[in-house]
Parts: sequence; C-alpha cells; structure tokens
Amino acid sequence: MRLTTADQRTLRECRLFAALDENDFNLLAQHHRVMELALGQSLFQQGMPAEAFFVVLEGWATLFRDQPNGNRIVIHLFGPGESFAEALISTDNLFYPVSAEAASRLRVARFDLKIYRDLVSQSPRLALAVISAVFKQLRGLVDQIEHHSGWPPRRRIAGFLLRMCRAGEGENRFDLPLEQQLIAARLSMTPWTFSRELGRLSELGVDAKRGQIVIHDTARLARFVSGEGE
Repeated sequence: MRLTTADQRTLRECRLFAALDENDFNLLAQHHRVMELALGQSLFQQGMPAEAFFVVLEGWATLFRDQPNGNRIVIHLFGPGESFAEALISTDNLFYPVSAEAASRLRVARFDLKIYRDLVSQSPRLALAVISAVFKQLRGLVDQIEHHSGWPPRRRIAGFLLRMCRAGEGENRFDLPLEQQLIAARLSMTPWTFSRELGRLSELGVDAKRGQIVIHDTARLARFVSGEGE
C-alpha cells in the first residue's frame, strides 16, 4: 500500500525524520510498509524479537505490559506523527520490552530495523543524523513527562484536545478518538479526574457530551495551554 500525500507529510513532520535533510529522508522513508489494523489488533507482543519500528499515520496505538495478576499497565499512547520502538535501531538481537496494539482503527508505517541498521552502518553522516533524530524524540518524551508532572490535569486535557483540532482558531468539533480511560492513562491521571476536569473546561468554551467535543474558541484554549489564560 502506497503512502498518500498526507502520509508523506505526516512522516516528514515526525520528530524522528524532521531533522534529516531531504536526501536522507527520502533514502530512509522509502523502506516502509503501510499496515492497517482494527481496534485491539496486535502489532507485536512483549518478548517477541524486535524486527521493526513504527510511525502512526492515522489513529492511535497503545504500548502496555500485562502483569501476572492480569492487570494491564499502559506505558504510553502514540497518535498521528509519533514513532515508537525507534530506539532499537541502534541495538542488535533485542526483544520488544512491551506489547503494542491498536487503540482505535490504526494505520502505521512499518520500518524494518535490519534495513535501517544496514543503511546507518554504511554512512557515518546518516548515523549521526539518526542519532540526532532519536535524541530529539527522547527529549520530546522527557518534555511530555515534565508537562504531565508539572501541569494541572485541566491543562493537560486541554493540550490533548488541541492536538485533535483541525483549525487553529474558531470552532472545532470532533469525537474523542479513544476510550476515556486510555486518554486518562496517557495524561497520567485517573479516569475520574479526567471526567471531572474535562467538565470544568466548559469555563473555557469546551462542551463535552458522550465523547463528542465542541471547542467554541480554539485560540482561547490554546492561550490557556500556553499559560496565558491562567
């Protein structure tokens, strides 16, 4: 399955590829396979040999670990333009430390780790570019963790909703793409806290009913997330 124009733009804006020049990007991006998964379908299981990393094109993927007592711990949720398992590019003979599955209808670009390792080993310039890209990706995750620990719940939820917006100003309408408990896990809060604080966003012009979201003034919500509305 070929990449659409929108897919190519999503890949180019992914942190993993954003730092690459056009030649390096084209060299790496051509080695992909587009996969479509239904809700709950598995990408890989914990303990399986690590053969690929992925970039989300549409939908959401969840990384998790199942405990012996049957509990599932959500490690992270990845949405459009985000990559995961890319740190394994630099290491041979590893196994996936977590499991991954579709948290909604999902389209991903799959990249073979062996091909990437071969390309990187043949080009010091490309190796440095990939190292820089992975570093920026990790730094972005650290920033996200910092926001989750330092931002109050309502601001975290507002930031998540902004990612769903198609327009930067005016009104936006959409359905929440995931179950509330998964969004709450991504934002490091309980489902009860998520529900309560989502309701409090009505003070900023956000209506939420049965998973349907209406943001009446997107620019106002953006100001709140940036700290200007506090």
